[in-house]
Amino acid sequence: MRLTLWLLGAARAFVADDDDVIVLEAESLIASHTSSRNSEVIHAGLYYATGSLKARHCVAGRRMLYEYCASHGVTVNRCGKLVVAHEDEAGGLEAIMQRAQDNGVEGLSLIDGDAARAIEPALHPDIKRAIHSMVSGIFDSHGYFLALQGELEDCGGTIAFETPVIKGRVLSDGVEIITGGVTPSKIKAAHVINAAGHNSIALASAIEGEHLATLPV
Repeated sequence: MRLTLWLLGAARAFVADDDDVIVLEAESLIASHTSSRNSEVIHAGLYYATGSLKARHCVAGRRMLYEYCASHGVTVNRCGKLVVAHEDEAGGLEAIMQRAQDNGVEGLSLIDGDAARAIEPALHPDIKRAIHSMVSGIFDSHGYFLALQGELEDCGGTIAFETPVIKGRVLSDGVEIITGGVTPSKIKAAHVINAAGHNSIALASAIEGEHLATLPV
């Protein structure tokens, strides 16, 4: 099971509730696949449909991420973002602005092309208007991973590296997991979170149980 940013966060939440938590990691280090190749952008929440889960969680999650990074020494750059438009695209820009405001995104302003070029001189002269999002930014995702790992381990959680999940089965009182790797083992858990990224369907298929009937094909 590959360790993802989401799994680290979930494991941290579980261990904070005094649960015994073991993260099974197929690799020899954290976040060595998709998580380590993300854009490191902190999105403001401009584009998602108002009222959708994506809109709600993007806005709330962005605020929480800034707070977490500040309290755990993770490097952040609130560099802001420009969404630019030519003259004939102004209507679309206003629609994005309205949706973002409806989503509760703060720190927005609609500016003209000259003001946008004052922020980013490389913008083309044909750019006439722009949305300036002051709460968009970038962060050190690897520093974030390490902060989550440290917090998990400080609270008594464990990461078992080089421990791929081979198969398992759902029991009446939990889930039995069989692992391979350096030290093959059998683990019984009350709850299992499958966060194997692109391999999640294959992993779920390797665990016997009624859930198999609901898996995508």
